[in-house]
Amino acid sequence: MRNIIKLSFIIVVLVLTVVGITGCQPQIPCSIEITNPGLWESLDGNGTYEITWDWVGPTNKEVNIILIGYTEDEIELGTISIASNVLGVDGSYIWGPNFGADIYTSFEDWPWWFKVKIEVIVEEVESFSEVFSVQWSNPEWD
Repeated sequence: MRNIIKLSFIIVVLVLTVVGITGCQPQIPCSIEITNPGLWESLDGNGTYEITWDWVGPTNKEVNIILIGYTEDEIELGTISIASNVLGVDGSYIWGPNFGADIYTSFEDWPWWFKVKIEVIVEEVESFSEVFSVQWSNPEWD
């Protein structure tokens, strides 16, 4: 009976240790900082673009990457998902090709400015890029 209690205690300690290692905890904090796109950068929506970030945290945490559109007066027009369930530790995501088409079909009016938001799934950790613009020409208009 005493061995069963010891074994149960060891199992509980191991489970708690694994939970602590895989989550963002005070001893293993998560942080994310978007490094690209940069301030006032103009992206070519007809091509591809590498969104990049600096990551500190467990290697198994996933992030969602979101595009936020704004008016010239910085009033939010809405959001669209760029990607979901990307490993935070990867540090980058290739957006595109032709990501301008997604913007065109998702927003009623073409946003004047944009920001990328990256949020860590199941954690209260997020980061916003600087404002940038996207230029796009619809191949059907040519």
